[in-house]
Amino acid sequence: MPRRSAPRPSRGRPRQRQARPVDEIRPGTRCVILLDCREGEPDRTGAKASFEGFFDPETGDPRRQGFGIPRLRIAEPAGGDAPHTPERVWGFEVWWRLDPDGAGLIAQDREELEVSKRLLRGLVRDSRRQVRLRTEVPASSRTTGP
Repeated sequence: MPRRSAPRPSRGRPRQRQARPVDEIRPGTRCVILLDCREGEPDRTGAKASFEGFFDPETGDPRRQGFGIPRLRIAEPAGGDAPHTPERVWGFEVWWRLDPDGAGLIAQDREELEVSKRLLRGLVRDSRRQVRLRTEVPASSRTTGP
């Protein structure tokens, strides 16, 4: 019986690219702004945006996922009334989520946003209490003079 060997890859054939993970965010992916955390006008909460990629915050150079900060391009204001110049925001300036279906801000987003705000207020309150407790000197360790 003849022996069969495993097929050898030909030298001239280029290697195939590895498939990208399904959950990888690509430039151009639609997003929605859940909360605009920047001070001043206008408030872009509820606005539709597109994901531009990950960038270096100091130079603006593109980076790979995990090595840069996400940047979004707000294309349409939330109300859609007035003409709007596209605006770029960093991912840490706003709370945002992917919106591949283009549904926009939904009731579940509003509920989750309120829960997150309550949790953050509680964390801030607790951290302030901790600072006050550390700075207070117990009565037993106070000295009353020479």
